[in-house]
This record gives sequence, C-alpha cells and structure tokens, in this order.
Amino acid sequence: MKEKLAGTTVFVLLYIVFMIPTYLLPYMGSNSTIINAASMLGNPFFWMHLLVMLLLVWLCWARGSVVGKTWLVIFPILALVFDLVPVLNSIPFVPTVMHLLAIILGVVGNTASQTATENA
Repeated sequence: MKEKLAGTTVFVLLYIVFMIPTYLLPYMGSNSTIINAASMLGNPFFWMHLLVMLLLVWLCWARGSVVGKTWLVIFPILALVFDLVPVLNSIPFVPTVMHLLAIILGVVGNTASQTATENA
C-alpha cells in the first residue's frame, strides 16, 4: 500500500475522501461540546469521526515515510485534537488549515525516489 501512496494523485484523492466525513459528522453530533464526555462514548458518530481521523493520521504517516517527510503526520493529529477535544473544537478553521497543510506539504517537494517511482 505504501508504494501506491508514492503517487501524489492517490494520496490527494484518499485524503479528500477520508476528510469529507470530518465535515459532515459534526452535524450529527460527533464533536458536540453540549454533550458531555460520558455520553460521547456511546455516540456512534463520535466513533466514526475518530475512525476517519485516525485513517487520515495513518495516511499521512504512510505518505510521509514514502516521501521522506515523517513529520507530515503531525497535521492530521492536530486536526484530530482540534476536531474532537471540547473547547478546542469551537476554534474555527484550525482543522481545515491542518488538512490543507497535510495535502499541500504531502504533495510539494517530491524526493528524487518518488519522482522515479511515478515515472516508472
């Protein structure tokens, strides 16, 4: 699977596919600050939101290890924190900025080995 992430198109498309639910699930109460933490654990939308965020973390970890940017994983981790932690999730646009940084920095500055993989 890591070899497929060497292609920038695959990375960007997968990231966007897994990112879209992070914008839809909050409308179903996945990160509501009104709901207390005890009832959040029984909320299936919270678990779906956590799952797609963890998939984004894994995707950036895999992409980062392929292109030599192991630090790339920090952006979806920060997006996860600002999406699901009460009080922090009321700060607007931070998860969006983190997602954009993950996509942009995951694509720009390709290493020589990645360019050779895409040309093959």
